[in-house]
Amino acid sequence: MLESSFCPYCRISHATSDDHIFSDFLGGTETVLSCQRCNNQFGHDFEGRISKQFAPLFFMLEGCGMSFRKPILWKKAFTHETTGLSYDLKRDKKTNKILACLSKTTLIKNESGIMSLDMPDLKTAQQKIKELEAHGKSIIKLVATKEKVNITRYRFNLSLDEDFRRFILKMCVAYCRRMNMDQAIIEDNVLLYLSDSKRNYHEVRIDYNHYSLLDSAVPPLAHTIYIEACPKSGRTYAIVRLFGSLQFFTILHRNYHGSQFAGIGILNPMDYSEKFQVIDPILQLTESPRHVLRFLADYRTRNMLRRLDDKILISFGRNDYTFAPKEAAMILSQICISIGSADNFFAEMLIGSYKNEVN
Repeated sequence: MLESSFCPYCRISHATSDDHIFSDFLGGTETVLSCQRCNNQFGHDFEGRISKQFAPLFFMLEGCGMSFRKPILWKKAFTHETTGLSYDLKRDKKTNKILACLSKTTLIKNESGIMSLDMPDLKTAQQKIKELEAHGKSIIKLVATKEKVNITRYRFNLSLDEDFRRFILKMCVAYCRRMNMDQAIIEDNVLLYLSDSKRNYHEVRIDYNHYSLLDSAVPPLAHTIYIEACPKSGRTYAIVRLFGSLQFFTILHRNYHGSQFAGIGILNPMDYSEKFQVIDPILQLTESPRHVLRFLADYRTRNMLRRLDDKILISFGRNDYTFAPKEAAMILSQICISIGSADNFFAEMLIGSYKNEVN
């Protein structure tokens, strides 16, 4: 039986299930065949969590003008200071107005065992009362809250943790299978980490380099997988970009003896077109630094976000959110060496300054 009939992730089970190259929550539709077990495992283990982690970014990009295939709901976006209730945020596509609703119904039992009820508005509360009365429940107190919340800043935290590393590697493996190159340029360590990240490890780190040639080859906000196999160095390198700016680097093979190869996969979130092709090597990649001085990591992360701001402005002619606010101070005098921390997470980024009143 042909090697390509086996799952690209475990290389053991037969490939019978369609698995997205660019994840479904990014808008990808093109697939490769994998086994059912790997497909289900990845969705359960990390893809669902990563999609929730990206919800704030999706929400803000939607406000800048990006159209997503599925409605964007940012769950538990903020907690009201007075009531302590958590609210979800979504957007009215016709007016671009931000709408807030309770993350879930909050029922509080008092000492007598009779429930009080907190709801966002009277109509919703009345509906809930009818439901409770139908089940024999009685209400001693009704609190109908209709709060105006002035939102001036959002927080977007993107952690380069175990889930995220596996997410990046899975896209690389899927792309290589699409190009029928996975057997040659993906080493076993990558697949072992995908299957069992508790007992194995494979490095994926933030790439702060700016590749102008890659910019010229893809649309401004495109998701990109770029693979470069170099027999001279014996390495297979991969660059993965999300929304044209958030960039990650990994080595897929450290003992490569095949022919020179370079390929690119592109998902354009403006029209959700996808393209996968072999190209001439354009980046001449080498291994990026493992450790970066903390102040340099902060500075380069900020430059990365500035490029995101520029690409949003190019794509939509406006930018209602600023991903690298000018007022954020960069303290370069406090120099310290942070071993590994720059590889493990993006520092918390304050996203501002967009003002809107939420009813």
